[in-house]
Amino acid sequence: MPVQAPPSEWELTSDEIKLIQKRAQLRATTKAEFLKRYRNPFYQTVPGHFVDPQNVRLYAYQQNTYRYLYTAPRILLAPALFVLAGTIVQYFVQKHRIQYNKDCNEGKVPYAKRPDFNAYF
Repeated sequence: MPVQAPPSEWELTSDEIKLIQKRAQLRATTKAEFLKRYRNPFYQTVPGHFVDPQNVRLYAYQQNTYRYLYTAPRILLAPALFVLAGTIVQYFVQKHRIQYNKDCNEGKVPYAKRPDFNAYF
């Protein structure tokens, strides 16, 4: 299905066409001037760096306050859970290892079921 132009573009007067052309020419001129200034490394609208006092106050506030590391019980929650999980895992692994060594020493685990020590080297 072909795309049709809206009826407003079909009923343009000569004055409207001239205005459109004038706007296009002005836009092209403005764009060329902007690109000329933008690409010129020696052109500066404001010499030096632009410093906004509100941003300076914001950065000073952010540097002088601890937003996340303030003293609160919940700051220790993540490390405590991490250590607790590691401790629980280590407890069960050690318990299994002690029981396995005990079973091996008592002869309950046959040599065929034991892992080959030389396979790890």
